[in-house]
Amino acid sequence: MSKPESWGFLHPECHGQNALLFFSWDLAKTIEQQFKLHADSPVSTQLFEAQKAVDRLLNQYVQIQANPKAFEGQSITLKLEPDTGDGQATPVLALQTSPELEALILEMQSQLQATRSVN
Repeated sequence: MSKPESWGFLHPECHGQNALLFFSWDLAKTIEQQFKLHADSPVSTQLFEAQKAVDRLLNQYVQIQANPKAFEGQSITLKLEPDTGDGQATPVLALQTSPELEALILEMQSQLQATRSVN
């Protein structure tokens, strides 16, 4: 029997700055899951389903009031953009995050890096 998935928004410490870290993990997991679930579907369907899941995830963080300042009124839009670096223009997934949320996530990540280099 497989153990149930552990989601950040279910974690008792998912509030304030911690919520941004949990959200980053949940976001990556959500996108990966959707693309696996819909692997046999056209890319447009995969993108559509992943976008719906990301919207639900963001809404989940708003509903539990994990960090209202960080999540309320924010958005993440998934897009496929050509990867011109590979010579084949293979589409890559790009996340357009609202500026406020992106800034908070980047700040949290840099604080994490700083604490790791101290230890």
